[in-house]
Amino acid sequence: MCARFTTFKRINYYRKMTPLVFLFVCVVLVNSAELSNGRDNVREEKLRSGLIDAFQNIKKASAKGGIDDESPLTSDLVGSMIQAPNTSRDEKSTTEDSFDLFADDDGLSFAVNSKMEDEQKQPTTEKAHNVQHIVKTTKLEKTTSKPNKDVFGKLNDSIRSAVNESRMALKRDGLNMTQFTGIESMLRVFDAEILMRQWRDLQGALTGECKKEMQMYVDGLHEKRLWALKMEDAGGRYTSMFYWGNNYWTGSAELCQVLNQQQATPAPSNKSSSSQIFSEWRQDVSMTGSGPPFRAAFYTVRVSVTSELPEIVKTRRTLHLGLCLPYSCSGEAVSALVGKAKAPLLQHSVLAVRTPFHGGYSYIEDPTFQTLLGVCCILAVVLITATVYDVRISQEIGRRKQRAANIATNTPSDLKLDLNALEDIAVANGKSIYNVNNNIPIGNSSKEQLTDTASTSTEDELKLSIWSKLLLSFSMRTNIIQIFDQSVGADTVPVVHGLRTLSMVWVIFGHTCIVVFKYADNTALRAILEKSFWFQLIISAVYSVDTFFCLGGMLVTFLYFRSNAKGKLDRLTKGRRNFASGALQFLGLLGYRFARLTAPYLFVLGVVEVTMKWFAHNAVFEPPAMDYETCPKYWWRNLLYINTLFPVEQMCMLWSWYLSDDTQFYAVSAILLILSTSHFKLSASLTGVFFVSSLVTTGYVSWSNDHIPNSEDPFTQFDKIYDKPWTRLGPYLVGMLTGWILFKTNLKIRMSRIWAWVGWLICAATFLFLIFGLYNTELSVASAAVYSALSHSLWAACVGWVIIACSTGHGGWVRPLLASPVLYPFSRVTYCAYLVHPVVLRYVAMHLTHPIHLGELLVFVLFLGLTVISYFLAFLVSVAFEAPIVMMLKLLSPQKKSH
Repeated sequence: MCARFTTFKRINYYRKMTPLVFLFVCVVLVNSAELSNGRDNVREEKLRSGLIDAFQNIKKASAKGGIDDESPLTSDLVGSMIQAPNTSRDEKSTTEDSFDLFADDDGLSFAVNSKMEDEQKQPTTEKAHNVQHIVKTTKLEKTTSKPNKDVFGKLNDSIRSAVNESRMALKRDGLNMTQFTGIESMLRVFDAEILMRQWRDLQGALTGECKKEMQMYVDGLHEKRLWALKMEDAGGRYTSMFYWGNNYWTGSAELCQVLNQQQATPAPSNKSSSSQIFSEWRQDVSMTGSGPPFRAAFYTVRVSVTSELPEIVKTRRTLHLGLCLPYSCSGEAVSALVGKAKAPLLQHSVLAVRTPFHGGYSYIEDPTFQTLLGVCCILAVVLITATVYDVRISQEIGRRKQRAANIATNTPSDLKLDLNALEDIAVANGKSIYNVNNNIPIGNSSKEQLTDTASTSTEDELKLSIWSKLLLSFSMRTNIIQIFDQSVGADTVPVVHGLRTLSMVWVIFGHTCIVVFKYADNTALRAILEKSFWFQLIISAVYSVDTFFCLGGMLVTFLYFRSNAKGKLDRLTKGRRNFASGALQFLGLLGYRFARLTAPYLFVLGVVEVTMKWFAHNAVFEPPAMDYETCPKYWWRNLLYINTLFPVEQMCMLWSWYLSDDTQFYAVSAILLILSTSHFKLSASLTGVFFVSSLVTTGYVSWSNDHIPNSEDPFTQFDKIYDKPWTRLGPYLVGMLTGWILFKTNLKIRMSRIWAWVGWLICAATFLFLIFGLYNTELSVASAAVYSALSHSLWAACVGWVIIACSTGHGGWVRPLLASPVLYPFSRVTYCAYLVHPVVLRYVAMHLTHPIHLGELLVFVLFLGLTVISYFLAFLVSVAFEAPIVMMLKLLSPQKKSH
């Protein structure tokens, strides 16, 4: 009876032990499946030890009693995964030697049964063998006492701890791809964790001092040193908005730079309530403490990223990754280090490495900078000297005028002098002309002498040498008066000032949007904005250049015919034959334009070359153009205004394409205008041929290149259609026709109000069509070719209508708006504003260390600020370069006036 009772207890014990055994086998097999990809021996041994300890706990528990079916182990783990075995008497009792079958990750089944032959049940994998070994070597002992539930609770915690530690280790190594749940894990490229885990493989890419300091950095990360954590914190990584176009993971170049400065902890002092706030803030940012034991530097790595999973990265992306690493590492070393690292999910290749902290360019040693510095110093001396000279002459004239006024006061009314004849200071167009009588007999009251003086006072002048006149051309006082003068000459069309100013503002607005979109962390916003109706105002800014072409053609034609009609050109060609006269006129017109444009142009070109070289070596972001390479090689093309005849990749100052085209158009117009004085019909016929050929050429180039204008990129086919002179000649010829009409009608055209309204309605409709016509419109290749050929000339034709209507008294409220004197100063510095505003845009962009988060309000604020700065700098460049050249050219012109 006692033996049967003992046997019954043993069977009951084994029956209660069966769920626990099932649990351990499940845990072992699950972890074996998770460890199937690249588990090292150290981690495997650690897991084996943890499981052995767990079974040892079972042995200790079995010594105290059986297993409680309601223990935490069976209720939490087994109960939720495995159905409890049926202990009915009808079924065969389960013993310690029988276990169910499981499948590993490879689809292979294995069993644990001590009665089977080892060679028949040998596991097919090393993982299965290890689990089988653990189970086989663990024997359950008999017991007659019931175990404590706390023992199994500890056992449960022990198993969970071992499993969780294994899973976390796998995640850290990036081996189990299916366990990633956060995008921050999927989009890892290179960070401190990858560096520490893969350092044994990565250190082979480094040598010398760089390898030594990188080892110190890795050790600092392992030891969680504050300076090492700050270096990691200064590096860039995925934060957010990857699918919103954030390609700049720049980190913080400022933090990396500050780490090189030893920040001492501030000494405690008496703190008021206000200083306490700042003290807490300083503690929050944790900027105190010692820096790294080596000098740190910031690197920007441009990497190309792809993925085998199209759900994550559908297309190749170019990321800009910021890293704070030892200064001793070169760009090549950093490129090798990042390129050798293995990201968990993404596949990357290093394209370029920027090292802004290493510099590499000294502008002091640059010959271009030295030339610019010398020119600025000499020019500053000349400007100051000329201004002082101008002021002294003005004071002398004032004193003489006062003496003449005193004489006139004591003179009978019939012999009073005309004081205006003593000094006639003409400030029209900023030109100071001093007419002074040097023969006034001061102190002599003789009526005869006073009469003679009065009669000759208007003819005598203050005699100035040619050098004095040239010096006065640099007077800042005179040039400022010229720029801010509120009057215009008789040969000037006032509405030109308004059209020029508004077009320049439109150009700045379009360029601002282009630049800020390039350095934004939400570049995908443009895809949303492009669908907006009002976004067409931005992409249609390309037509503002056609306004400038039309104005250029109109002015050169109108002024040429006006000057020729007044006989002013005969002074230059008098006594010469027709061909020689025409050639001399042609050279004179080209020389005048070259002298007027080139001085400020070359100065800005030198500034662009120097600044872009500095940005190329010191900026966090990559420069938007290769001017630091193209300007030193091809600056002579800009000087000759032929840079649009070469590939755009070789162009220096990309926006200078307009100056090149306009100058080439000016040369063509000079030939046509000179020819028109003797062969008008031939000149008109050639003009028509040039216009038609330009339209046909533009349409053919567009059709042959499958060019379709769209809102996504208005500058598509830039090198074939946008900047080439044979595709942009049409608007200039339309402007020439406008100037000829103004001359022939003498600014007087009789037109009924109905026809004026019809003209304005057609003009407004055409403007609106050209600006908003492509909105939600898909063009075929043929229709796109027609649109490309006609659109720019249609815009110029509408501008021509505005000029003619406003100049002949049919402008309505438009004329006072465009001819407002407030716009005159802005119009007079338009040329310099066009030259300098891209430099301002680049300067602002290249000093950024973080991308811009675009928004409508931010773009508008940037546009306003950049416009103000651009016009301020344009005013300085105009006073220093443009205005003096214009004043000197007036001295050499046939209709010059004496100083």
